[in-house]
Amino acid sequence: MENKKITTLEDRIPKLKEQRKQKANRRMIFYVSFFFLLILVIVYFQSPLSHVKWIEIKGNEVIAEEKIRSQIDVTTETSYWSVEPEAVEADIEKLVQVQSVQVDKVFPNKIVIKISEFDKVAFLEKDGAYFPLLQNGKSLPKISASTVPTNAPILVRWGKEELIESMANELNLLSESIRIRISEIHHVPQENDEKQIVLYMNDGYEVHSRIENFAEYMEYYPSIIDKLDGNREGIIYISDSPRFEPFEQEEGKGKAKNEN
Repeated sequence: MENKKITTLEDRIPKLKEQRKQKANRRMIFYVSFFFLLILVIVYFQSPLSHVKWIEIKGNEVIAEEKIRSQIDVTTETSYWSVEPEAVEADIEKLVQVQSVQVDKVFPNKIVIKISEFDKVAFLEKDGAYFPLLQNGKSLPKISASTVPTNAPILVRWGKEELIESMANELNLLSESIRIRISEIHHVPQENDEKQIVLYMNDGYEVHSRIENFAEYMEYYPSIIDKLDGNREGIIYISDSPRFEPFEQEEGKGKAKNEN
């Protein structure tokens, strides 16, 4: 029978003491590290290090950056951790030009605001003043007549908000290549149809149509013009069955286009 090496208690005690010492050291390191980490966290939250350092705004073309910043309750004095993206989005969405907004927090101290704006589709004329009209039918503060683009439609004699919104929606659906050919859109309600409109085109033609399905009907405009004699101006009735009548065939009528 082989002799087995026997470890005496005296031999084991130093090893046990060393193991206990190592465990105690590791425990001490953990507590010390945790303590310093806690101190760093407290210092961070109590110092400007936890404040928002950058507010980056993207996608705004019409809305001034200063206006967006003044709309939100976030500054470089605001704690990064107190910023609620949903609340900031709700504040920015109050601006009439904003179609959608997304707010992201980028650690450690940056806020990114991504904005999508409603497009301008026309200008609304009221009492000699001009108001940019957005695709959602809402108008912006008035601008001077000299700053109204010549390649944008002007809505004349419009009153009802719901009809203005419907017209703005149709203009938004209309291709830009056709929209820029429109000079003015007059609202000419009839006794049995309040949605009648008359357009004065930049190429000299007059178009009679309706608000409903206007964008769909106007897509045929270029092909209709191509079939006409370029020297003959007149009225184009755009509907399910488009037709053209020269001005001289309209008894007692002439071009009523207002010069911009």
